[in-house]
Parts: sequence; C-alpha cells; structure tokens
Amino acid sequence: MRNFKFLTLFSTLIIAMLFLSSCSDDSDPISGETPKTSIRVIHASYDAPAVDILINDGASGITNLAYTETSGYAEIDAGTYNIKVVAAGTTSPAVIDADLTFAQDQSYTILAVGSLADGSITAILDTDDRGANASQAKVRAIHASPDAPAVDIRVGDGNGPAVFSGAPFQGITDYIAVDAADYSFAITPAGANAEVRLYEPISVAAGNVYTVVAHGTLDETDDSPFSVRVFVDNGDGNVAVDLVNSTSNVLVVHGSPDAPGVDLLVDENVVNAAALTFPNNTGYLPVNAGDRNFKVNVSGTPTTVIDVTPNLDRAANYTVFAANFVAGIEPVLLADDLTAPAAGNAHVRFVHLSPDAPNVDITLTDGTVVFGDRAFKSATDFTPLAAGTYDLQARVAGTTTVALNLPGIALEAGKIYTVFANGALANLNASIIVNN
Repeated sequence: MRNFKFLTLFSTLIIAMLFLSSCSDDSDPISGETPKTSIRVIHASYDAPAVDILINDGASGITNLAYTETSGYAEIDAGTYNIKVVAAGTTSPAVIDADLTFAQDQSYTILAVGSLADGSITAILDTDDRGANASQAKVRAIHASPDAPAVDIRVGDGNGPAVFSGAPFQGITDYIAVDAADYSFAITPAGANAEVRLYEPISVAAGNVYTVVAHGTLDETDDSPFSVRVFVDNGDGNVAVDLVNSTSNVLVVHGSPDAPGVDLLVDENVVNAAALTFPNNTGYLPVNAGDRNFKVNVSGTPTTVIDVTPNLDRAANYTVFAANFVAGIEPVLLADDLTAPAAGNAHVRFVHLSPDAPNVDITLTDGTVVFGDRAFKSATDFTPLAAGTYDLQARVAGTTTVALNLPGIALEAGKIYTVFANGALANLNASIIVNN
C-alpha cells in the first residue's frame, strides 16, 4: 500500500513536470498564453522628422509618427526588447537605440525627447496607471521641453497653488487625483511666480486619466514653440487636446521725439519687421498673457533703452508708449478698455506725452474743458463723446493760453480713439490712434 502511494505521488510529479516543460518560459503555466503588456509611443522631439519604431529590428506597426503625435497603446508580449527609432521609411541610422523591459499586465508610455540636431535625442519611459477613479480625475505631467528650466504647474495663475512642483526636463511626475472641474493652468519657473505661460480653462472629467506633456522650445523663432498637449490614457490612449495660450493684445507707440527708430522685443524676440519710428505705432500685437519681458532697442543694435516686464491679464488690451526724451526714455503702460460705445457715441482718451510741455487742458474753442489739467505721462479714461467733428485746443492748464490747435477732429460713432500730444513744446503736435 505504501509503495502504491509512492508510485502515485511520483507519477503525479512526473506529469506536472512534463506539463510545465511543454510551456514556454514566457507562458502562463495555467492558460498557456503568453503574458502581454501595452506600450504607447509619443513623439516629443521638436526637431526630429516623422519616425518609425522598430522592435527587435522588425516591423512594429508604429510607422510615420509625427512630432507631438502618439501611437496609441499596442499590445505586445511582455519581456525585454530592443527599441529603435528611425526616420520614417528607413531602417537606419537609429536616432534612439535602447533595450527596454516591459512587465506583464502593465501599460507604458515611451517618449522620444531632446534635440536631433545636437544629438541629445533620447527615450524616456514610465509605467502608466490607467485604473480609473470614478469620482476624480488622475493627472501626471512630463517635461519634454529641452530649453525650459525646471517648472511648476499652478492652478489659476502664477500665484496659484502648485499642482506639480520642480519638474525638470525629462522629469515625469506621479499621478495625482483632482476633482472634476474646469481649470486654468499657469507654468512658472520652479519655486517662482513669474508666468512662462497662462492657458485658457480646460475641462477635467472624473474617471479620466491624463498625461500632460510640455514640449517644444521657449525660442519662439523656431517652428516648435513651447506648447502643452494633454493625452487621455483611458481606452486606446490615442486621444489628445492642446492647451490654448491665454493672450493679450499690446499696442506699442514710439512717443520719444528725439529717439531713433527702434526694435520691439517680446521675451527676446523681435516682433516688428521694420524699425518703429516716432510717432508711429505697431497696431495691436497678440502676446501671451502673464509676465512678459518687453525691450526697446535702437533698431538693428543690441542697445536696449527700455526693459520692463509687466504682467498681462488674459484677454486684456494694453498700450505701451515709449515716452520722454531719449536721455530719459521710459515706458508708460496703459490698460485699454475697448468696451463698445453706446449708439451714436465714440470713446476718446487723451494722453500727455510732450516731455517739456506744462500741464494742459483739452478744450473746445469756446473754452469748454473736455479733459482738464493733464500732466506729462498722464492719461484720461476713455470718455464717451457724441459722434461728430470737433475743433479742440490744448491750453496751458487753468489759462486761456493755447499751446496747440486741433481742428477738425472727426469722431465716428462706435469708434474708440486715443489722442496723444507729442513732440517737444517748441514743436508740439498731436496724433490720433483708432484703438478698435
């Protein structure tokens, strides 16, 4: 009886060993199926062409993947693979050649980041937590902009709470849970409040899993400006939406009577095609909201005569005057209220930009004061006036002494105007800008 039990046990062990040996090393011993994993590739190298992804030097099905695009999730056998990234339609040279290990029942995102031109292009990899949270959203961030410093991503504006802090280039944050809502986000240098970018609100939905990728460069003269794309990790992982920059409109006026023609630089980039000369203006320029650096340089030179960094509100309008004689040239920044005038009216404001002129009243020819006692660099609010043609005068404040006649000023219903006195007192003049 004892021998029979031994033989039975021995036979059972032999059968089990034969069964296990019939399975491959990567197979599930129960089902016999090969364990699977899911991978997704995101092209985030701003100067690389469309690419093919080769797995173990074979065809992968991931072909012609362009900058900022994703392959979506593809299921492959779990294990270690050689991953090559090559220009679309080729097999060599490989701009990325890496051995990567993918575990069973996991999802992964691979990003090609860095610059092809300087040889810094590389692959970064992270495990994706795609399990949905029915009551909240899950979000992580990936910094793929090679010339951007470590950053914070904040809610609202640069003074808002940081959702992600100190993310360096190639850094990948953990997922965090956030309540479903519409959020505006700001990107600032790590630990600072100066806004590199502000974005329009985006809806974050409960149950969704998001990967936020900052890509491109801060050098806006290239073809790949700094941008943020939000990928949805649910489903096939092939859905994405771009955050939209919040912008302001800025009009720049050359109001310095003895200054030469100038170049206007916004965040170190020249924005006017030709030299801006006195007393002309640029018209309204769309500028990213937030902390923007403005420089005024003598045209064609690095000589900076104005350097200022105002904080521009979303969807706001501004005028910047280069004021005073060149020896003391300075900026005058005004917020422009472009609310439409009531029917039959125009809106008008006056700006005193004559450096050596005294305070002035703007009057009708009969002495009726329209704008009273304005000092150099001061401005009135936009004021409603009935549409029509006006003969105006600039008088020394509180007197009948006329410094400048302004005959035939035609105000059209619905229009918004800025009238600014300019030039030196000996050659006093006035210019009119139509703000809308």
